[in-house]
Parts: sequence; C-alpha cells; structure tokens
Amino acid sequence: MALLRSDRIISGLRRRFGVAAPKLSVRTHWSWKVKATVTAVIAAVLFGLFYGGFDAGRIFAGFNVGKVEEERKKMTEELTALRAENAELKKNQIELTNSAQMAVGAKDVMAKQLLSLQQENTQLKEETAFFEKLIGSAGAKNGLAVQRLQAERETADTYRFRALVVQGSADAAFKGRMLITASLVNDNKRTTLNLPEDQPDLAPTLTLDFKAYQRVEGMIKVPSGAQIKTLQVRVFQSGAKEPKAQQALQL
Repeated sequence: MALLRSDRIISGLRRRFGVAAPKLSVRTHWSWKVKATVTAVIAAVLFGLFYGGFDAGRIFAGFNVGKVEEERKKMTEELTALRAENAELKKNQIELTNSAQMAVGAKDVMAKQLLSLQQENTQLKEETAFFEKLIGSAGAKNGLAVQRLQAERETADTYRFRALVVQGSADAAFKGRMLITASLVNDNKRTTLNLPEDQPDLAPTLTLDFKAYQRVEGMIKVPSGAQIKTLQVRVFQSGAKEPKAQQALQL
C-alpha cells in the first residue's frame, strides 16, 4: 500500500515537472482603471484614424467640407448682392419708363402746341393780308366797315357772335359803340332783342376803340329753344345819331 502511494506521487511529480509538463507562463495583472484608460485611448486613436481617413478620403475625392461651406457663403453673398442689384435695376427701369412716358406725353403736347401755333401763324398771315386788302377797300369807300359777321348756337339758350370792324387810313382812333338787333323765333312766335339794352352785360364787349381794326365777340342769351333768324349790326361813332357802318346776317 505504501509502495503504491509512492508510485503515484512520483508519477504526479513527473507529469508536473517533467518534459511532458505544461509550460509555465507569467502574466502581469492590470487593475480595471488601467484597462479602462488604455481602452479609452485606443478607442480615441481608432476614432481619430477613422475620421481622419474619412475626411482625407473626401478631400482626395474632391469633397472638402470647409471649402464647400466657404463656397456656400460666397454664393449666398453673391445671391444677396444680385437680388439687391436686381431690385435697384427694377426701380431704375420703372423710373425710366415713367420718364419715357412723360417725355412721350410732353412730346405729344409740344407737337400739338406746335401744330396749333403753325395754324395760328398761318391764320394770322391770312388775316393780315385780308386786313390790308380790306382796310384799303374800306378806306376807298367810307373808311369804316363791318366784316366777317358770324353767329352760331353755343348752348340751348346762348349764341356766340363774332364780327370784325375795320377802318381805312385814319390819323385818329375810332371810338364808338356797336348795336345789335336779333330777330328770334320761339314756338312760331317772333321776338326781337336789342343789344346791349336788353342785356347790359354786353355793353363793354360792344364798346369800340381802335385805329385799324377790332374784333368783337360775345354771347347772346335767348329763351331756351329759341332760334336767331336774322342778326343786324350797326356801328355808331361817339356822339353820332347815324351809323357809320352796318351789316346783316341771315341764319
């Protein structure tokens, strides 16, 4: 029995310390704080390598976040500037359009005024020639004449009359007055107006004071719907009882 136990002990020692015994390894024991610190450092290094590699890959591929952001800001500023410039251009365009319209309107007005002045100039030239001829013929007769007697309805109760009184060669101005007799028809009834007696407001218009010629123009009031059939004009010199000139008009 004792011999059997000795064999077992020897056999156990051979297995443990002999050639076939397992190799002995020495391991260092680290605390959990050291392990946590080392793990954190390794994770940070790996994250830095990963992010740096990713960013480097984007740069190598032509995509740079910083550059893109810079370009975006630049484009935003340019867009803002372009919008402001566009608004200014629109404002200037509106002002130019308004100015152009005003210029066109002013041009049209000036063109009309010019045409009116040309027509008036032509009319004045014709009237001057007519007056010269008329004054010469009037002077050859009695020195005074009534020409261009006209009357036309202005409204339902008014007529506008025009007359031209001319005098031939004379050293002194003619002073006097014009009397008008209008024959009216209203509802088949005939009436007569003596002016300025029946309409005193015409007295200043019918007063004459001129040397060569004087235009006489005014309004004759009539009953509503009445028509003037005849108009007779007589010119009296101041203090005279007989007319110096007269003219009649049939309407």
